[in-house]
Amino acid sequence: MKHIFLALISVITSAILLVAIPASVLADEPVDVDALLRRLEEAERRLKILETGTQREFADAARVGRTNAVDPTFAVDVDNARTSAIDPTIEVEPAAFSVEYNAYSAATSQGEYARQSTLPRASAFEINYDSGFVIRPDDKDAQPYQLQVNGRMQIRHVGFDRDANFYSNRGDTFRGGPLPINNRNDFEIERARLVFSGFVHDPKLEFFLNIDGDSDDNHDAIFHDFWFNYEFSKTFDLYFGKAFVPGSRAWVDGSSRTHFADRSMATTFFRPDRSVGVWAIGEVAEDLFYRIMLANGFNASDFRFSELDTNLAYSGTMWWDVEGDYGKGYADLEWHEDLAVLVGHSFTYASQQGVDSLGLPKSEQNFLRISDGTRLIAPDALAPGVTVVGGDIYLYAVDAAFKYRGWSVNSELYFRWLNQFKTLGGPIPYSQLYAAGFYTDAGYMILERSLEVIGRTSLVDGMFGTRWEYAAGVNWYVNGTHQNKVTFDITKLDGSPVSNSGPNYEVGQEGLLTRLQWQIAF
Repeated sequence: MKHIFLALISVITSAILLVAIPASVLADEPVDVDALLRRLEEAERRLKILETGTQREFADAARVGRTNAVDPTFAVDVDNARTSAIDPTIEVEPAAFSVEYNAYSAATSQGEYARQSTLPRASAFEINYDSGFVIRPDDKDAQPYQLQVNGRMQIRHVGFDRDANFYSNRGDTFRGGPLPINNRNDFEIERARLVFSGFVHDPKLEFFLNIDGDSDDNHDAIFHDFWFNYEFSKTFDLYFGKAFVPGSRAWVDGSSRTHFADRSMATTFFRPDRSVGVWAIGEVAEDLFYRIMLANGFNASDFRFSELDTNLAYSGTMWWDVEGDYGKGYADLEWHEDLAVLVGHSFTYASQQGVDSLGLPKSEQNFLRISDGTRLIAPDALAPGVTVVGGDIYLYAVDAAFKYRGWSVNSELYFRWLNQFKTLGGPIPYSQLYAAGFYTDAGYMILERSLEVIGRTSLVDGMFGTRWEYAAGVNWYVNGTHQNKVTFDITKLDGSPVSNSGPNYEVGQEGLLTRLQWQIAF
């Protein structure tokens, strides 16, 4: 009977709308828009009267015991679109839908309502846009389940014009073969991501699932980050899953709110990777935050247990909003009228001593490089005929940033020590390898929350060479946020010591790297 009632309402609604359509529309003649709007408003008014009257009839009948006093309703609330000027994300709420289904009993032939049945009242959920598409309950304590869906993509053109055709590093020189440096002129998709987040069973029990695809990684889609966390308090939020090893501020802050199309050369060289593990985040004092992690390894992102050793990695970071509310991202999209300052530091320790059945280093050790770009575990890297198959890593980083009236400056210093080497084939003439580096980038909003000019330099300096990066560019924040942003940057590379497809660095690159990127997110 519920369906009959809904069908009847649909027929009446269609009839009202049909009456509201001027004959000129049916005759394919010019339409009087004002008259049409007036008729549509009248149709809406009549529909509301009908709906209100039906609800009143049900209520009156309930008072005399003639019905179960429940009624199927369908309410649509439309919220105005809004954009937050505080957080650099779009918070557009074009429509919020709230649906409630209840039991219904039909009228008898004498015109009275007979109590036919009582169906349980279904939960009411709202569907809207709130920094993502969200399905949330009207009462999260009674129905503690919520789902939010977000997406992001970086569409990028990459060009590289080389200054040299080949480069040599220690390992390749010992083996007698320099490596080619290639030019580039191509389009690619970076970080095509779909994110699901929310809470289950308890509003404090949250989940996060990030699916990532890249055109330069065989077009594969992988589970990039995923975790469950329980917020015991503001001071202690406990996580278990896979995420950043927090060894660098520029690394932990993510790739969506950078000044340039991607992170710096120095950050890419020094930072850890993702790992499965357990970690905690909290605010220990006013504006003083921490994040600590016990992880599978320094670089244990996508490896099976057989590719890992039995040593865990220990990492942590702290940061302090010294002055003002620094906010999210590198750029001063908030246009701070008062100076906002953030400082922090990070530390990571990991021991990589695992070897396989052949005595060769396990896969997780393939990440580390020395300052000329040679992989630490490459044969002949530190001595002819010798291969490093294990060692300890210490990484310390200190960072600072400020924002003020459209100006923004971000910088991080890196210090890395490698020691306790285990070798195959003989000894090496080093008990410890040391490398240091930094990046500094700056931006200024020449048009508030719209057009920004940017500059950056970064350095990697070690016992086997010094490498520089110089870059400049421009950002256009199409709607005043990082969620619709066009970036163009030019980078001069003086011998890259690292390879990574995300920021488009290749070992040995000497030349000019150009990137034009459109980042779109919801």
